[in-house]
Amino acid sequence: MQLPNYLFVETSNEYLSHWLQCNNALPVGTPLRIKLPNGSLVTRAQFAGLRDALVAQNNVVLAELTELDLARGTIELGKEALLERFNQFNTKLDANWQRTRYFRGRQYAPGIGYGQEQFSRPMGRVMTLWAKMNAGPAPAGVTLPLVLPATDLQIVPMTQGEFASALSALQFNYADEDLRDQNVTLARADRDEIQENLYEVMKAYRENVPGDMMTFPALVATMPRLSPLPGHTPQAVNASAVFEAPDKSKVVYNASNDAMLAGYQLRGNVGTDYSDEDAVVIANNEPGATREFITPFGLNQPGVHLALKVYVILTTGNEAGSAAMFVQRPFAVAA
Repeated sequence: MQLPNYLFVETSNEYLSHWLQCNNALPVGTPLRIKLPNGSLVTRAQFAGLRDALVAQNNVVLAELTELDLARGTIELGKEALLERFNQFNTKLDANWQRTRYFRGRQYAPGIGYGQEQFSRPMGRVMTLWAKMNAGPAPAGVTLPLVLPATDLQIVPMTQGEFASALSALQFNYADEDLRDQNVTLARADRDEIQENLYEVMKAYRENVPGDMMTFPALVATMPRLSPLPGHTPQAVNASAVFEAPDKSKVVYNASNDAMLAGYQLRGNVGTDYSDEDAVVIANNEPGATREFITPFGLNQPGVHLALKVYVILTTGNEAGSAAMFVQRPFAVAA
């Protein structure tokens, strides 16, 4: 069974440490080499290179997830601004054009959570209706072309042309989101390939070492595992997270009373949902350490979202995660 993403680097480090002990125990010039099912041999240095490649690729995935999250944030901001103008337009239409043919073109406001097509269609109809109203006769007391006044959210007035430009920008932002999403998919594929290679070596390591190191029974007995020992699952702890300006999250958690407690681990990923596929280990705390984590992980740009969990880890390797917590770095932080 393949390891979850967040365990690969830590588990690889355990194998590298044990591998070094084996090399130190063997005669000089005869280091342990692991034979794979295809007959090729892997040295410790080659395995370390795979581990380093995974660390680098995890950073690539993190960067791509950040760009995707920011692209989605840009879309949400654009939708909020357009929806406010849409409602302003309808208010003007209701007040001044009810007894005209244009009123039959009145659109119902889409929900802010609607997808691209469902959100954009009524916006597009308002855009064209607005242009036709500008070209038609002006109702009593109205000056054409219609200009929507400034608001608290949008501090300048808006013309029909500016509304059309904002709607066009939204479509480009959706296209950018698609590109970013594809980049994440490709970055994950590259990461997963490295993980598969690491796993193949670690699995072969456990098969090779008992024979290759039979004169060192203590080293055979202390081989790293690829799965937890049999045992109970601990009780998850309650945890909470807040943003700490300018670029950190602070996580606090309750204590575990499990007699087999080995420590606590903070894991997370960029985005608005916690993902076991993308979550990585951010930090570890010993059982007696102050029950908090403060980290800048993932919050290197304004507007980015972060999903986090605190895990209780037992000496057997069994674990339980808290409920997911979510933090967003604001788009603007007061000095």
